[in-house]
Amino acid sequence: MSNPVVSPQNARRESSRWMLRIIFVTAVVSCLAAGPYAEHLSNGKEIHAAKPTLESIDIWNLPLADYPLLSKFTDLKRIRLYSREGTFATDEKLHALANIGLTNLIYIDLNNCRLVTDKGIEALSKIRSLRQLQLEGIAITDMACYQMASNMVLGVVNVANCEGVTKAGLKALAKSESIQEFRFSADDLTQEEVLALIDSFKSITWCEIVDPERKFDATVIKKKVNERSTKVTV
Repeated sequence: MSNPVVSPQNARRESSRWMLRIIFVTAVVSCLAAGPYAEHLSNGKEIHAAKPTLESIDIWNLPLADYPLLSKFTDLKRIRLYSREGTFATDEKLHALANIGLTNLIYIDLNNCRLVTDKGIEALSKIRSLRQLQLEGIAITDMACYQMASNMVLGVVNVANCEGVTKAGLKALAKSESIQEFRFSADDLTQEEVLALIDSFKSITWCEIVDPERKFDATVIKKKVNERSTKVTV
């Protein structure tokens, strides 16, 4: 039986539906990972009115000029920059954030922040308290992975759907002494390469492998991680 012919219109429609699914799932992951309610701050007036004891904030559309005002939140632990548009967070904003001197910040959500590059991650490496980075769908390459693996002490890293991250970058993160939870896409990897990557895990105890095309045998992969006492989701 021959395969049905897919019209260009249907192909575009299916592509659009797939992109909407990715945006929706990314939003859900961001909300779940963000933990406690994050106070939304969009301008300097709202920052001045906010309690200085805030521990979780959402600043996705905060202007760069207002970033220095965030220094009042000395107990700040979690920052959310995710937006559906994905065009508000920039490397310049991350540089400004890194220069504030926050010492309790452990978590930053940059999911879908498509303008953030390796330079932004390099800036964040100055924040020594950071332990969790959500980076799904951003414009980083393997250089950012090397930075995270060698110059940061992260416990949780999500680099799923980062087109610039290759097998080399994933391998660097897999061998990190500190990373325990790891989420990545395996679009350009073979099953043998995924199994080899799992074999290289240094401290990882949980990982999620994003496989939208369902090209891997999840049973084989789970058997491999079970041999290492690692939990996996495919």
